[in-house]
Amino acid sequence: MFTKDTPLKRERIFTDEDADLGLIKDRRIAVVGYGSQGHAQAQNLKDSGLTVVVGGMEDRFAEQARGDGFEVVPIAEAVKRSDVIMMLIPDEVQAGVYSADIAPNLIEGQVLVFASGYAIHFGLITPPDFVDVVLVVPACVGGIVRERFVRGQGFYGHFGAHQDFSGKAREIALAVAKGIGLLRFGANETTMECEVTVNLFAEAAGLSGVVNYLLMAFEVLVEAGVSAESAYSETFYELQFMAESLNRMTLGDAVAYGSPTATYLGLTKIPQVVTEDIKDRMRQMLRRVQSGEVVRDWNLEQLAGRPHFNQLKREVMEHPIGDVQKTFIERRNASGG
Repeated sequence: MFTKDTPLKRERIFTDEDADLGLIKDRRIAVVGYGSQGHAQAQNLKDSGLTVVVGGMEDRFAEQARGDGFEVVPIAEAVKRSDVIMMLIPDEVQAGVYSADIAPNLIEGQVLVFASGYAIHFGLITPPDFVDVVLVVPACVGGIVRERFVRGQGFYGHFGAHQDFSGKAREIALAVAKGIGLLRFGANETTMECEVTVNLFAEAAGLSGVVNYLLMAFEVLVEAGVSAESAYSETFYELQFMAESLNRMTLGDAVAYGSPTATYLGLTKIPQVVTEDIKDRMRQMLRRVQSGEVVRDWNLEQLAGRPHFNQLKREVMEHPIGDVQKTFIERRNASGG
């Protein structure tokens, strides 16, 4: 049970001063995949003065990479020609690509960089012992990784050394983190197991749950006869301003930032809705993540052709809230806010 006396584990935050970009300055980096993280990290590394080649298929992402000034080659060729290989394709396809194009072409002394502990921790990929295996994880989507780098800003994340063949794996992970701009803000050191456990928990029971919570609140208001615009503005639209407050202030200041009435209701009534029962279910979900049950469920869903996944996506896409969301997005774009 968490109380105010529960000890908080604290970790050192590593910044640019802790990393030496010179460790990878003369090494060619292969960015495997040019999607959300791939395009952002490849461009940031190039802007940091590093040599980058993109490995991928001939698709729209390859066209985008060439348009951004990169040489694009098949993944197997990119691996053969590079010293550092960045695994930036989705978790669910990494094992197949690794087996077909990466593992047969690895040579002694190369570095495998993962942006998630998923494939390594759950045994989907087992690298040979003659390469370094490290973790460099921005804690945000690729678009923000690129936008903040261009503005000279940073973003939080994690790094770690999983397998240290060279004796310098940890230092190389820090150098890569610096190259993508991660250390401008700072990063903590972690493991593959810890990173993927925390990440999957957040996706299964943490931040993603905000969407379900707000959708329930929207539906309750609409059921009571409130207009869709009013219901949306006081749930999803309001979230934008709460998030901005939390990013700029301490939690205590953010909670008290509104009117006394809003602060009183938030402190006294919300705990009657968000109860200890929810925390118990969070604990249960964390155990399912740690045991691998959540990943096994996902693997079975993929083998079956993702029927449940696709059905749930359709239900979200077809929810009536989509119409009012579209209106708010159009107005936001038109007004610049």
